[in-house]
Amino acid sequence: MGPLLNSNNLVLVKFFGCTILLNFPSNKVWPDSSSLVNGDFETPPSGGFSSGTGISDGTATIPSWKTNGTVELVESGQKQGGMILIVPQGAHAVRLGNDAEISQEVKVEKGSLYSVTFSAARTCAQLESLNVSVPPASQTIDLQTLYSVQGWDSYAWAFQAVEEDVRVVFRNPGMEDDPTCGPIIDDIAIKKLFVPDKPKDNAVVNGDFEEGPWMFRNESLGVLLPTNLDEETSSLPGWIVESNRAVRYIDSYHFNVPGGKRAIELLSGKEGIISQMVETKAQKSLTD
Repeated sequence: MGPLLNSNNLVLVKFFGCTILLNFPSNKVWPDSSSLVNGDFETPPSGGFSSGTGISDGTATIPSWKTNGTVELVESGQKQGGMILIVPQGAHAVRLGNDAEISQEVKVEKGSLYSVTFSAARTCAQLESLNVSVPPASQTIDLQTLYSVQGWDSYAWAFQAVEEDVRVVFRNPGMEDDPTCGPIIDDIAIKKLFVPDKPKDNAVVNGDFEEGPWMFRNESLGVLLPTNLDEETSSLPGWIVESNRAVRYIDSYHFNVPGGKRAIELLSGKEGIISQMVETKAQKSLTD
């Protein structure tokens, strides 16, 4: 993007491409966050772990989580038929049967923006979906593992807290013919987001991408950002994600980031799109 003479008060900044790393330098300190209680499902139930044991409508079987429907704690290396089930991290994860869900009550700051990060894998079908919600906000995310060689991906979804006590819910909306199928989820974390102040002489907000969803240190392939056309509830503050599963949030520990600790990778050619409306002054020349 070269010099631009603007005649309006707003201009749309849009990036699209294939495997592009974007970062605008910043000295900002990246805020800390943490996982939900037992967000990695490594805390054993009262009776200990039991491989392949399904849980139906339990309230305390998975520590710190409520369950509804058929929920299964799976182990790394566990087999189903001739297939080995994928556990994204650690030794245990949760699999959701048809129309099953897990949820956890979380204390938040009313009116603030939060992002939920989680890892997910498919079990059987070519396409499985996972609904993530903090009522009344909700989004269904398709799990296809298109951009991963490890059989699972990490995702981020944002919501604005309307109460101080909210319920984070993960539900399998599918109705598979095989009831043993269903998405596997692991490593769930939540982070409070802030919209950074606009830098001096820069019309772009969060142009360095340092403010974004929580990333575990071992997220070697980054975090996928699902489509989100609402700038007010974006896991990437200030930005709209126009594409579907083609934008990845990455870090400097695993990628060559131009500056700072975070950047965006635009995947899948022209399908990878992020954009932002920026305020400008009439007849003022803009440069990239």
